[in-house]
Amino acid sequence: MLKLGQQINATIEVLTDKGDGIASLNGRPLYVEGALPGEQVEVMLTVVKPHFAQGKLLRLLESASSRRPDFCVYTACGGCQLRVMDYEAQLVLKRQLLMEALQAKGLDCAVADTLGMSEPFNYRNKAQYAVRSGLNKEPKIGFYAKHSHQLIEVKECRVQAAATTEVVAGVGAWMQEQQVSAYNEVRQQGSVRHLMVRNGVNTNELMVVLVVAEVPTAAALAHLLTTLGTIEGLASVMLNINTYNGNRVLGPETRLLWGKEAIVDSLAGLQFAISAQSFYQINPKQTEALYQEALRLAAPKAYEVAFDLYCGIGTISLFLARHARNVYGIEIVPEAILDARTNAELNGLANIEFLEGSAEQVVPQLYAQGVSADLVVVDPPRKGCDQALLETLIEMQPSRLVYVSCNPKSLARDLAWLTERGFRLEQATPVDMFPHTMHVEAVVLLTWQG
Repeated sequence: MLKLGQQINATIEVLTDKGDGIASLNGRPLYVEGALPGEQVEVMLTVVKPHFAQGKLLRLLESASSRRPDFCVYTACGGCQLRVMDYEAQLVLKRQLLMEALQAKGLDCAVADTLGMSEPFNYRNKAQYAVRSGLNKEPKIGFYAKHSHQLIEVKECRVQAAATTEVVAGVGAWMQEQQVSAYNEVRQQGSVRHLMVRNGVNTNELMVVLVVAEVPTAAALAHLLTTLGTIEGLASVMLNINTYNGNRVLGPETRLLWGKEAIVDSLAGLQFAISAQSFYQINPKQTEALYQEALRLAAPKAYEVAFDLYCGIGTISLFLARHARNVYGIEIVPEAILDARTNAELNGLANIEFLEGSAEQVVPQLYAQGVSADLVVVDPPRKGCDQALLETLIEMQPSRLVYVSCNPKSLARDLAWLTERGFRLEQATPVDMFPHTMHVEAVVLLTWQG
């Protein structure tokens, strides 16, 4: 009979998709945060249910060869689930996760080694911090603890851009000096709710977005600009108004306090404007690696028409447009389409047309009008592609389909459906977009066989 508080020894077998270790305990899974496969651990049971149990890691009886010292002091944050695993082992794990997802659907193809980073730290170009009041009403800026809404104050984060540390310190000091209140979710009172920092990794341009429920005084905002003004690379300070209840970070209204409406970053010689609301890949260095791999697999030709579906701000579209005859980018988010058109103009690419709407509606309409693609690239959200879109791709029969995915399970599901109806799976490449997490990105090539 298992009881709460009981101490037991266990052997960790695999990891969950959240990075927790799993051991077998009397026929039920035992979940242990911070444990790695192959480790012998001493655990105290914290949850005991008929079909599963959870335990707190007390002691390592035998460590995995892949274990390394924890690089983070804010361990309750939960953001980097694999921070105690050697980076090379992380890359091997991510390849294995992709292979297992494909094999579970009966799919077989060559899977390349994971494309990783030479230096897997300070890679994020966007940070979103929550802001709350401490016990003495001093501002606390940080991230929420794992599976909770409890704020963990984080003064420095190893995966965020180095300049972010200076911004966090500056905003915290400014709030105290100017007596600007933090937002209280329960009472729905106060001013500052979130702090967002965006940076152009390759241009060194920095944008600070202060998200407020109540607008601080003009004098306080002027003081904020003075406080932040010494930060190297600062190019934009924005004020976003969010009066909604709930967890939504940004509100609908954004005001320019100082500098530029959008900062600029570059990828592979292309320029991209990034506004406060823009979607832009979090890891620019790996984004370039991902899109270069997608471009290699796609092999666009000068006489071909290409579709970029779920195109966002047109990143892949611009990569394709330098090689294809025409490119159609399709995206449902209006702001992203506006950014995409700006980016095409910024780079002098006139052979792209961006269309607003859902891919599952726009692509069938284009096909019905006689507009067909030789090459299609899809980069859908985690849920994968819509059934109506997949059916149209089968009708259209493009010679090549490149599928970029952030979810191996929905990827494998869609690939199985496509390969049953005429496509052949050629090869897959995992890409590590988020080091120290369980996140797996992949790019896959399919060819039409009929």
